[in-house]
Parts: sequence; C-alpha cells; structure tokens
Amino acid sequence: MEVPSKNHEGWYDIITGKKTFELKFLAAKIMLGRLLRGVNDNPTPQNITVSIDQLYNLFAQNSNSRTVQDDIKTIFGK
Repeated sequence: MEVPSKNHEGWYDIITGKKTFELKFLAAKIMLGRLLRGVNDNPTPQNITVSIDQLYNLFAQNSNSRTVQDDIKTIFGK
C-alpha cells in the first residue's frame, strides 16, 4: 500500500492534533503521542515538518503491515 505524500494535509492534521484517530499500529501510537507533545510545546513550522517526516517514515518503513494499512485507511480514507 502506498503511503500518502508528506504534503498531504492529513499529516498536518494528525501531527498538530487538529484531528485525532485511534491508531492500531502500536509504534505509531507511541510515536504520535510523543510528537504531539513536542508540537504542542513548540508549534513552529520547522518542528511540525520534522515531526511529519518522522511519522511518515515510520509508516513508509512498515507499509506492508496490516495495522499500518488499516491506520492509513482511517487517517486518509484510502
């Protein structure tokens, strides 16, 4: 399954907490919690971009996982 590009608005929404989702992929769930706290403490565009990169890379590296595919469908509606 293809992971939506880093420019997709869904990444911004999830990393800033604008939209929340119950993720199935445990590593993403843990990472997202950490990244949300970091973005909340430092909401600069650079920090948001770095956080999106980290979450995107985790999804891309595990895109064959069933739970990642389910999370992509949940977040992006694909």
